[in-house]
This record gives sequence, C-alpha cells and structure tokens, in this order.
Amino acid sequence: MISRTIRLIICALASVALVSTQSVKIKIVAPKAWNDRKALLLTREKGFAAVVHSIRLGFDTTHLTMDADMLPDLYQFQVSQKKGALTFFFDPGTEIRLDTSNLAKSTVSHSKSNNEWREYQTLLQVPSDQRLNAYILAEANAKKRNLTDSARYWVGEQAAEREKLWDATADFIANHPKSYVSLYLLKVNWFALKNRNLFEKLDHSLAHHRNYRFLKERNNGIAKGISSGRRK
Repeated sequence: MISRTIRLIICALASVALVSTQSVKIKIVAPKAWNDRKALLLTREKGFAAVVHSIRLGFDTTHLTMDADMLPDLYQFQVSQKKGALTFFFDPGTEIRLDTSNLAKSTVSHSKSNNEWREYQTLLQVPSDQRLNAYILAEANAKKRNLTDSARYWVGEQAAEREKLWDATADFIANHPKSYVSLYLLKVNWFALKNRNLFEKLDHSLAHHRNYRFLKERNNGIAKGISSGRRK
C-alpha cells in the first residue's frame, strides 16, 4: 500500500512538472567565428535582470526548457565580450540575427509580440524619452544659470511628459487587449495605471501567464480596498 501511494505521488509530481515547463526553440544566427562563445538569456525588469539560460553559440536552433508561464515576455540577450545587449520580446520560435558590431542592433523575427513591442517603443517610448531628456537638460542649464523660475518650468514639463506617456501606454493596452506586451506594460507601470480599470480589459487568453496572475492579485487588492471603504 505504501509503495503504491509513493508511486502515485511521484506520478502526480511528474505530471505537474510536465505541465509547468515546455521545450522552447530559439534560432540564433551568428558568424562562425563566434562558435562556442557563451551567451546569456536574461529576464528583463525595470532596474534589474536575472539569468534564465546560458547558451553556447554555434547551433542553428537551440532548445530551451522554460516555465510555461514565462513566455512571451521581455528578455535580454548578451554575448560574452561583445558590445551591447539585445532587449526583445521572446515568443517560442523566435529568430535572432546577431549584429556583429552592436548586439542592440540585432534583428528579431518570428515573434508577433516583439513586433508589438517595437511598435510601442518606436511610436511612444522613444519619442517620450527624447522629449524628457531634453527637458532634463534644460532644467540643468537653468539651474546652472540660477534661473529658478525656468528650472521650475522644466520640472513641470517633465512631470507632464510622464503623464502623457502613461496616458499613451493606457491607450495602447486598451487597444491591444490580447497582447503580452500590454500585460508587461501594465505590470511595470502598475503604480501609475492601477486605477484605470485596465486589467478588466485584458483578454482572458493571457490568464496562464505569470504576469496576469501578478496583476490579478494586485487588482483584487484594489477591489477589496474599495469594497472595504464603501462599508465604512
């Protein structure tokens, strides 16, 4: 009886393991001179990164075992002793063609999510960053010249620019309810966007992802807080 129980437990654990992980293919096109060079695949969050896989270059297709709820998501790719790092949205089957001078300029294909990520970056994030950096520089110049009112003005412009980007990000999420990019953007901007009812607009097809579960917990916390406030 005991041995049968143990076998059942082992089978159950094995079943959970099979469900929780998947084999993922990623194609990395690199020059032959880079064969056997070490590369790193890292998760990418605001302010930090964590290594997910260490890869040896030289294979057309690399098979990775990853948690099923970690894709698609934003990742970073680095190669030992090579300049730059590629930040990209990783879908199973993604192909990366490495740029030999700067990895950040590498091309990514076979990833619908990465196309959406590039759209957000090109149309919203990059122009906003450029404006914000100009305002920061103008503030620094005003402070250097002891122009207090001018410095205060540019600080206000910075705050307004951040608000504009949050508004644009909220619109992107609302218009792309089935996108894993929307899921990521809502997660990393949760503090600014949590009261805009955006989680409810996300499609339930994203529910398997860890980011969705993270947001669901945070959203439930807000709902409980509102309900508690009404009872008072």
